[in-house]
Amino acid sequence: MALVPVDKSEHLYASFSFPFYTTSVRKNDTALIQAQSATATAVTVDGFDPGGGRVYAGVKVAPLDLHVSAVDIGNLHRFFYGQCTYWANQRYHQETGHWIPWLGNAYQWAYQAPAYGWNLSSTPNPRGASIMVFGPYAQGAGAYGHVAVVEKVNADGSVLTSNWNWNGDWATLTWHTFYPGRGISFLWYPD
Repeated sequence: MALVPVDKSEHLYASFSFPFYTTSVRKNDTALIQAQSATATAVTVDGFDPGGGRVYAGVKVAPLDLHVSAVDIGNLHRFFYGQCTYWANQRYHQETGHWIPWLGNAYQWAYQAPAYGWNLSSTPNPRGASIMVFGPYAQGAGAYGHVAVVEKVNADGSVLTSNWNWNGDWATLTWHTFYPGRGISFLWYPD
């Protein structure tokens, strides 16, 4: 059974050039959500990634973008569609041209990044794009943590982030402001 939110809360949404937005489940389409949850066999939880490109009956997988080179096509499906890890991989690649080379749950990214030569810091990249990694339960994240892409560093030190699956918004782009602090780290590809 897939757990997908069905409340009517509103968020600030934005669009990017990823074609999968046209097939994402809209939160206010409760009939579709109920039909999908009746047939799905997996539970989606914020930050969880089963890895290995697994596909579950009744759970949508990301559609292929036919404009992606054959070299990169394998990297599109490294993370479970709808999760924050999937979005962070897609968006960071859009911003920098670099894919995330490791697998795992969101909180594990902070441990894996240095092993692949990526920078890890308690503050965002001062020269470009970075990914914000939330440890388990940090600033409202779930047990598997959360990852978000830093879109802007504000004058007060807070960061505006783009997210998927924050607060149960599965496969839905939302924008939130967070603060560096305990349980938070930032990573980026070496400059």
